Parts: sequence; structure tokens; C-alpha cells
Amino acid sequence: MPNKGDKFVDVHKAIREKSPSLYAVIPNWLIDWFKERIVHESYVNNYLNEHYDVRDFEFCEQFLADNFISVKTVGAENIPLEGGAVFAANHPLGGTDALAILMSIGKHRQDVKFLSNDLLEQIMNLKGLFVGINSYGASARESIRKVDALFGSDNAVFIFPAGLVSRMTRYKVIRDLDWKKTFVSKAKRHNKPVVPVHISGRLSKRFYAVARVRKFFGIKINFEMLFLVDEIFKQKGKSITITYGQPIDPETFDKSKTDEQWAYEVKRQVYELVE
Repeated sequence: MPNKGDKFVDVHKAIREKSPSLYAVIPNWLIDWFKERIVHESYVNNYLNEHYDVRDFEFCEQFLADNFISVKTVGAENIPLEGGAVFAANHPLGGTDALAILMSIGKHRQDVKFLSNDLLEQIMNLKGLFVGINSYGASARESIRKVDALFGSDNAVFIFPAGLVSRMTRYKVIRDLDWKKTFVSKAKRHNKPVVPVHISGRLSKRFYAVARVRKFFGIKINFEMLFLVDEIFKQKGKSITITYGQPIDPETFDKSKTDEQWAYEVKRQVYELVE
């Protein structure tokens, strides 16, 4: 975990450690351009150092305020104020949406935890809110145990079931990819209600264009994800609306559908909240 004054984001180091052979052939000037124009390395490092002691809900609120991003909440009466509950949301913005919903739920209960990938858990400002998921390596078993314990607790658990940011469909509509069944399986196992949540917003045309081109050429590496930090800054001055639907009782998820089918059904309900 970096200390105050350290570089929290180091693009040169990240590429060098992940792929030494690739780092050896990429010109330094290209990496330097990428790290400042796309990743905003200097700004991010300066910001995180300046706000080193600002944590969790306070950091979410501070970051959104600094970027003039307003958050409107609809259906707050549907937020269970106590006891375990699973909040399942679409993922249109790739980062800003997580900060917005954490701040939104946090105004009603302070025990919310966000299931994120293991990398995001390293952001020290949000460490108290994030629970990392590591599906690979020696720590995978411990990660699975930790996640199951969280779903079985009295915490509010927030998850993006798609796991990846929304994409543009062939009909020019922004929609999540397939939702994973985990949240349904865990809600059933631990008898927790599921709250469907819709988050408004979309990314730039560039992001969706890169995704389409990558898919057209059959490239499996999600190159468009490299632009997500830049996309966060493109949200500056915009408004995000978060809409909470009525909690779904875990008994609803019966054997008439598979868990995958129930996950699709909840996803459908999420978009129906605003249609």
C-alpha cells in the first residue's frame, strides 16, 4: 500500500512489470504521452497525495464535488435501512458511478461494501468501502471465503453484476453485458433481498468506437478499458441519477428459472426503472 508522497499510479512501472517484452519495444515518448493524456498520471498522483487523509464516503463526496458532478437519488425509500441487502446496479461509467452510488447509499447507512476487483482495493482512500475479488492465484480461495462471508453479513453489499462497464449495442443503446449469477446465488443462500438500481450516464463516443473496432477484429484484450481514467474526467460537470427499485425478496428466486435467468430478469428490471 503506497504511503503519502509515493506515486500511486506509475504507468512505466505497470507496463514494465506486466510485460517486459512489450515495454522494451514501446518508445518512451509514446508511454509518456499515454500516461499524461489518457491516464492523467501526474494529476491523479497529486490529487491522491493532497487528499491522502480523506477516506471512504468523504472521499467520494469530495471527488464528485471537485469535478462538479451532481448526484440525484430517486426511490431512496426503497433502501433497506438495516440488515443484509444486495444492491445490484448497471455499470455505465466505469468508476464515477461507483463513487456516486456509494455516496448515495452512505447517506442512509454507513455499512455499505462495494465488491470490486483486487486492483481497485489498492486505492487507499476507498479501502474502507471496497472488498476486493481475486479469482486467480493462491489467494483466490481466501477471496471466495471473504466474499461469501460478506454476503452472509448484515452489511449492505453493492455489486456491478456485469463486471465490466456498459457497451453500445447494435441498436445504439447503452446496455450492460451479461450479468453474472453470483449476486442471485448468494442472495438465495443467505436469504438477503436484492435491490435493483439504475445509474444514468454514458461514456464518450471514442470509448464505444474502440470497443466496436476491437470486437470487429476479434481482439480479446479490452483495450477500451485503458481509456476509463480519461472517461472519469470527461464526466466533469455532469449529473448522475440513481434510481432504486423495490427490494426483491430472495424467495422470488425459485426453481422456475436458473440463477443465470434470474440475473437476466433483475437486469431487465433495472432498465425498466427508467423506461
